[in-house]
Amino acid sequence: MRKLKLMMAAYCKYVIDFKWILLGVLIYLYASVIKRQITYNASLSHTTMNSWDVTLNLLNDIYLILYFIIPLLLLISTVTILVDFNDQSLIRFGSMKHWIIQSLRNFWWNISPLLLIWGFLSLYITIGIHFSWHWSRFSQLNSSYLNKFIDFFQTPLTSFIFNLVFLILVFSLLHLILSLLFVLSRNKHLILLICSVIFLGGIVGYKLLPSKYGYLSLSSYFSLIQSIESLKSPFLSISAILIVFLLCYLFLQVLDLNKRYIFSIIKPYSFVLIYSVLCLMGIFSTARLLHSSQYTVIDFLVLSFKGVRSEDFMLFPFFYYSIVFFGFVYLMNRNIGKEMVLMSYYKMIRFRSVTKWFWSWFYVVLIKIIGFLFYLAGISLWIAILMQTKINFHATIYRNTLIEIIYQFFINGFLQLVFYLLILFIILWISKEPTYGLITISIFMLFLLPEMNPGGFVPVGLNGFGYLQNYSPLRITIILLLANFFAYLIVVYLFKSKKANL
Repeated sequence: MRKLKLMMAAYCKYVIDFKWILLGVLIYLYASVIKRQITYNASLSHTTMNSWDVTLNLLNDIYLILYFIIPLLLLISTVTILVDFNDQSLIRFGSMKHWIIQSLRNFWWNISPLLLIWGFLSLYITIGIHFSWHWSRFSQLNSSYLNKFIDFFQTPLTSFIFNLVFLILVFSLLHLILSLLFVLSRNKHLILLICSVIFLGGIVGYKLLPSKYGYLSLSSYFSLIQSIESLKSPFLSISAILIVFLLCYLFLQVLDLNKRYIFSIIKPYSFVLIYSVLCLMGIFSTARLLHSSQYTVIDFLVLSFKGVRSEDFMLFPFFYYSIVFFGFVYLMNRNIGKEMVLMSYYKMIRFRSVTKWFWSWFYVVLIKIIGFLFYLAGISLWIAILMQTKINFHATIYRNTLIEIIYQFFINGFLQLVFYLLILFIILWISKEPTYGLITISIFMLFLLPEMNPGGFVPVGLNGFGYLQNYSPLRITIILLLANFFAYLIVVYLFKSKKANL
């Protein structure tokens, strides 16, 4: 208890300091300007306002955040890191992981007065303004800065609390990233460069990036309202921040291990990581094109994996289909290549036939295809729910039933991927060259181009939802079943030829 009192006394002494008093005066003056501006705009629109209009505007004012809060945050974070880091502190804490955790605590000791003063003044400045627990009429106007909050938060208080949690997470994540980079590089000039990039990147992203690419701007993750405008949902921005937090936490667990050992662990999964990021970026890009209140979660799934047809070719669906499905095929192609390299006379003796050897690992590939399709569907629906899309399990953009859509995605999607992998296996079996697998994937992509597959008789890209506009899912299934049947007959023939040569 005595230790707690001493800490509180030390903290109060730290807060009551000239620099924090000066900071409070500056924020108060800026808040007064915002208060007058909101009051003037409310009178012009002949609507009533309340204290939350001022409070939430001050906490989300992008100019205050970009030109004042973020520079102070980066300055305090950098000073904390450079002052705390030395050989004695590393010896005292025993590991870099524990030093980073302690650095985060010291950072919050140093930065918390900024958040306290900012939050306190956002409430103090509203003295004399009407108070209510509900949204004001002014905030409900389409022209109001807070209008987008109303779609996600029932009361201003919940948005205020969510806003504070959002800021705490952003502040903590920035310091955590800077600490990790400094520990890895031990270069203060690199940290200063990164701080400059964060500061200038936020300004440039806010000023120059078009709104449809706002999710790429750092400013979208500094202000909650900017996050809603860019990502269409505050929960999506929180989820993105928490995912980065999780990655940093996982990296902390291996930080003190040998660097070569770390890279040897990460390297095999680098392709998977890059591929997963590209898939998520594509789904987010689709989300940016939707007005969430007009579409259902099934619409979101359909538009995310619409694919392309020769009759109505579009560039973005073409690239996204290629990344998602041919990217998965490429990853599986690497596994198939490894299995073929490991094949030997010993394995032939062990399995007694090439066919048994083939099914000993190919059934695992089939399970991975099923898991992959469920992963895509789950991620798409999760993002759709975060984007506040209607949770209705029917499509409004297509006339197909829910059963047909599920059938097309899972059954025809499964058959399509199996066909791709069987063809790749045939090419690799004949050529023994992994590079021919990439050439085969490139040929597959050519059949997605305009006029290259009229009528959809070539079994490429048929699992895209776009084909449901003109063809029944059963017709697509028949084409894919026949294609897989003939591909497997070729595999069996090649196995018999192999057996004859043995």
